[in-house]
Amino acid sequence: MTDYLDPDRGGINPFAITGTTDIDDSAQTETTAFNILEIAPATDNPLQDCVILFDLAKATTGFAAVESTVTVQFALARKIDGTNWRREAYVEAALSGTNAANRAMRLNAGLVGVTEGLRVYALFSGDVTADMELPYVVYGRADTEPTVTPIAAA
Repeated sequence: MTDYLDPDRGGINPFAITGTTDIDDSAQTETTAFNILEIAPATDNPLQDCVILFDLAKATTGFAAVESTVTVQFALARKIDGTNWRREAYVEAALSGTNAANRAMRLNAGLVGVTEGLRVYALFSGDVTADMELPYVVYGRADTEPTVTPIAAA
């Protein structure tokens, strides 16, 4: 039997998947965390060393360009039991737009099992003042690349 948890297992290919997730000012709420990115491992291909980076300072449309006092928190969520999404503890304290200038947010997901999946949630402290875009890159290793889907706020 193949040990999918062994980081030294042969055949694990590095990947880097880039894109942009959009946050719609009219759709987000400041009291509820909402999904902005979903990562689904390919069938029978868990992810190893999974890292998600968000550019918070994209010129004119990024978080730092749009906000000054509103803060954002990010959380990872997994289907630990294969069915129900459960958020992990927040990775970093609330970060204001002013403090996000020239910064990125790094979320270390580590191993993502094939029945878990992974989501990134955002929670804003107040109503955002304009639509924003968060460029991302998802790094990791797997025999087959995962599917990465940006989720528009609904």
